[in-house]
Amino acid sequence: MYLSSNFIKRIFSNPALGLLPYLIFSILIAQINIVAALAIGLVLSLLPWVFGMRAEKRLLYDISAWSFLITGIALFLIIPDRPPLFVFIFSEIIFVFSLMIFRLTRKSLIRRMHRTLHPERKYYLFESFQVRFQTQYALTFHLILILGFRLFFFIYFPLLGFIPIVSSFQLIIAVIIVLEAFRLNMLSKRLKEEEWLPVISESGDVQGKVAKSVSENMKNKFLHPMVRVALIHDNMLFLKKREPTRLLDPGKLDYPFEKYMQYNHNIEEAIENAVKQEIKTDSLPVRFLLKYIFENENTKRLIFLYVSIISDENDFRELHLKEGKLWTINQIEDNIGNGVFSECLELEFEYLKNTVLMNISKQEVH
Repeated sequence: MYLSSNFIKRIFSNPALGLLPYLIFSILIAQINIVAALAIGLVLSLLPWVFGMRAEKRLLYDISAWSFLITGIALFLIIPDRPPLFVFIFSEIIFVFSLMIFRLTRKSLIRRMHRTLHPERKYYLFESFQVRFQTQYALTFHLILILGFRLFFFIYFPLLGFIPIVSSFQLIIAVIIVLEAFRLNMLSKRLKEEEWLPVISESGDVQGKVAKSVSENMKNKFLHPMVRVALIHDNMLFLKKREPTRLLDPGKLDYPFEKYMQYNHNIEEAIENAVKQEIKTDSLPVRFLLKYIFENENTKRLIFLYVSIISDENDFRELHLKEGKLWTINQIEDNIGNGVFSECLELEFEYLKNTVLMNISKQEVH
């Protein structure tokens, strides 16, 4: 039941469905009375407003409603008693002009709605703009084709009138609706796979959220929390190469555990995610060391550094770590500054050496 309601909700979130009243009108105009066809189109355009659909999702419904209203007033008060083909073409022209007029008010509408809308509602607002642009350009081209045909070819094909004109209109509307449905489905899948990161202040207060891909494209505009876990065994640091897909220092040596904290996650969940990503378990013992802000031209992070000390040889072997190796203090010191290690590791190593690693050495001596 939940899946079916969710599926229906996703279908009706398609802003291109605002074109359905015109599609139904184009089907009915040759089947029933012109007045009835216009009335049905107008009623269908007003239904989302009656049922409280949000403004950003019903933009095309509203434009359709105004177009039907203007068409009805013009045809039955100014130029009555016209055939269905004339009424249809006239209504299409009014619809295209309504789309154009709406475009002139776009900036003021964005300013008015942008301050108050939730990010998800802003997304649907801009999707509605996208569909509106596509519809305006496609129907403008359709009207130009109709005009060209009527001027140059109608004398040779006098019977080629209502059916091809209306059918081509219906095809355009149907294609826009279907393409937008596919586009929304693809975006929905991508958003499900997207990582959402909290945007925080330097004091650690959460101020909002942003998609990881968006944040990476905007370089270091946002500050995000990140956990890093240094793994120590036998007074040595376990280091491995960073994945080539990493934004920061790809291919350089670093700790095996590093992860952005996800939106609505706490620090413990972030540590679990970092550990699970590497060794498929979250049972690693850790303790907090320090917190600091790291920033360069590509990223800005509030780093929470933790350490995990595994003393027992069997426990360390059971972690099944891949591709890395243990480095002694002397080996690390000999290679610092040579582009071997990540920037964060080089910043943190001196602290690790003078605190955790020193304490371990003292314990071994005693």
